[in-house]
Amino acid sequence: MVFNNVLFLFGFLPVTWLLVQRLKNPKAKNIALLAASLLFYAFGSWKDLGVLLIMGTWTYVSALEMEADPQNRKPVFIASVAVEIAVLCFYKYIPYWFSDLKIGFPIGISFYTFSAISYLADIYMKKAPLQTDPVAFGLYLAFFGKVNMGPISEYHQMENQLSRRVCTHKKTGEGLLLFTRGLVKKVVFADQLAVAYTLLRADDSWLGAWLLTLVYTFQLYFDFSGYSDMAIGLGKMFGFDIPINFDHPYIAKSVKDFWRRWHIALSTWFRDYVYIPLGGSRAGKRNYIRNILIVWLLTGIWHGPSLTYVVWGLYYGGLLLLEHFALQKPFEKLPDWLRVLVIFLVANIGWVFFSSPNLGAAFGQLGRLVGIGIGASASQTALFALSNYGLLLLASFAFSTRLFERVEAETITKRYGETTWLALYLFAFAVCVVFIIGSTSNSFLYFAF
Repeated sequence: MVFNNVLFLFGFLPVTWLLVQRLKNPKAKNIALLAASLLFYAFGSWKDLGVLLIMGTWTYVSALEMEADPQNRKPVFIASVAVEIAVLCFYKYIPYWFSDLKIGFPIGISFYTFSAISYLADIYMKKAPLQTDPVAFGLYLAFFGKVNMGPISEYHQMENQLSRRVCTHKKTGEGLLLFTRGLVKKVVFADQLAVAYTLLRADDSWLGAWLLTLVYTFQLYFDFSGYSDMAIGLGKMFGFDIPINFDHPYIAKSVKDFWRRWHIALSTWFRDYVYIPLGGSRAGKRNYIRNILIVWLLTGIWHGPSLTYVVWGLYYGGLLLLEHFALQKPFEKLPDWLRVLVIFLVANIGWVFFSSPNLGAAFGQLGRLVGIGIGASASQTALFALSNYGLLLLASFAFSTRLFERVEAETITKRYGETTWLALYLFAFAVCVVFIIGSTSNSFLYFAF
């Protein structure tokens, strides 16, 4: 089941919310919400549910064993994490290397495995107390708002909320508005851009190459940030405060700034559980370079086994090092608009590697961007796409900045009042439902990871 689905919007979500709200006992609320979350996940595949349950049981029991035997905390921790990484690698990488093996890919395994490792690491490093309630732990790992595609929540951020969260009408309202905003990003922007991407994928013109690159850049942003907004909104509706995952990355003024804004949860996870334990930036120049390259190599591999992801990860690792040692001060002297433009182009180049099936296709696409290997400057397909999707691209750029929030806060709310503001959100939700009913495909790009 996915969020942008009529059954979810008008069946699962309202029924689950009403059921949980009617229960007064916090433990009963958790039991009901965990049961609903497992049912939600099982809609994808009962076999996938088995993997989630086994992973959750292993993590829960491993933490108990780690605390029960203080002298063997470290070997238990290492063994537990090693098993979880091995399971992730089995499902994520073995089918890529051995295509004859028919191994399904459990949805969300990359995300909930990292959540499980976060729990074990936080217990081991004493960032949070042991969770003895299996229901509360299960809810942390499998809450339906984030189990499929994150955001990856570190356990110490969620620990207090598992048993002591408050769900007010105000918080529920905020969650509904944020969910609607995410739904608009997905249905109105990402899904329509996906049509343009399919149209342009085989085009070999210079204009087509640029349109394809820009379309994917915005499609990925609205698809993933839309999901994240919906997940965070759902969390609020059930009393959780899940940290934001995107903060307008396409207005970043440096590579470092970009990764403070894009997929924040993953960047934070690697910082807290890999980069800092390796010594971070305080371990000397050589070790700093090593740590950055390790983190970004792992970030690429986390997305998949293809060399394109490895190159994409090392591309950003190299850029961060170049920026840190050579370009930071001269780059800061440039006008803000030029810095934003440069980083936007840097991101576009990165997404070429990220979206390509192999390195040959990636370099071919990069070549066409500068006029190498093109069939024409502008094909009929590219011109058709520009005329039909040009306005959508302009709107995508505008809505990827802070423009919407400023219009919402300074114009609509102040001038016309909250009633008009809420009416616009209701209208936007209705438009999304119309789009959903008329669509044939509504999956999220990051389900593949």
